[in-house]
Amino acid sequence: MTHPLPARVLKDVGRILRADSGDTPRRFLLTSYAASLFREAAEFLPARSSSFPHVVIAYSIKTNPLPELLDLARDTGMWAEAITQYEVAHAITHGITPEHTVLNGPGKWWPDRIKVAAYGAIFCDSLQELRRLSKLVVSRKLETHCLGIRLRPATVNSRFGIDLSDPRVFTEVVRALRQLPRGQGVGFHFHMASSMVGVKTWRYLAENFITAVQVLTGHIGPRPATISFGGGWHPDDWAAFLRKDFLNLLGACRRHLPTVQRIILEPGKALSQRSMCLLTRVLEVRRSRWRTEMVVDGSIAELPDVRSHPHRIVSRTSAGKVGLWGPGNDRILGRLCMEFDILADAIRIPRHIRDGDLVAFLDAGAYDASMAYHFSRGFVASLPAPGSL
Repeated sequence: MTHPLPARVLKDVGRILRADSGDTPRRFLLTSYAASLFREAAEFLPARSSSFPHVVIAYSIKTNPLPELLDLARDTGMWAEAITQYEVAHAITHGITPEHTVLNGPGKWWPDRIKVAAYGAIFCDSLQELRRLSKLVVSRKLETHCLGIRLRPATVNSRFGIDLSDPRVFTEVVRALRQLPRGQGVGFHFHMASSMVGVKTWRYLAENFITAVQVLTGHIGPRPATISFGGGWHPDDWAAFLRKDFLNLLGACRRHLPTVQRIILEPGKALSQRSMCLLTRVLEVRRSRWRTEMVVDGSIAELPDVRSHPHRIVSRTSAGKVGLWGPGNDRILGRLCMEFDILADAIRIPRHIRDGDLVAFLDAGAYDASMAYHFSRGFVASLPAPGSL
């Protein structure tokens, strides 16, 4: 067993594996490693970009609303990206002001609109929303430094954003943005998960997005503008993006979009995915001539995103160190009586693993955390009492 893992991961996971107590399955924050992820991302931008346009990173609350991660975002100067008013309130509770908050998505005003002084940026997901919000901004019933739109990619099927391929829609978007008060900032948001479409496709779509914004700003006239790039990056792709693609996009914005004053980067799961691990306990090891199967007390209820990306697996070696499991012919089964509750396939289970041992699944800090659900624990969420509806 080898471990090409960062030293901070080894330190954090080693501490967790040594604490052989408490209930499992249980999720743990890799405290020192998580802090380094946020710090390194925040420190990269001032070192690699000039002061104009101003570049900020917006932490995606929905990806993992853990208070400790929001605190890291705040302490490293990041903004927050919220998709509901619940998330806005959560950000405020942890010291991220609405002026440093980006509102996105189709349900951003649910359940009830919170009264705030001003938002940092609001991106409308539909033409209907743009009509409604532009009227509120004109009447000064809504304050935001940037009111903009999310553009629907032209060549990828997506349910989000405004499709500008219809000339009538394009004309109405231009009209709504031109009618905003003088000096009101406008914005344009692009989001497509590069982990789903691939880095090359993401780069192509982002370049097309810049071209579309150039056309739009030519019709709207000179206004302070904000450009927002959302990526849904895998952590490795995010690091590569900051080193190369971001610099190329920054240069393109400076050349083609002279009115852009701020660029927002929304890394999605890239910051939180590797920030946590799920600690499980081995219930049974089944060895045969062909392969070994192992049942753990974790399941897809705790790792609902297990099939969308690799989860590295570690345990203590026979020498007591942290060891990373390699590829093989074995598999790990979850506790549920469901055929698809398989947590790892084509893995090599170490020969020294026995019933009762602790095994940690890494890369479990993004949607594995925020979308985890209760199952096979003997209870369901309570229903509202009759008459309370």
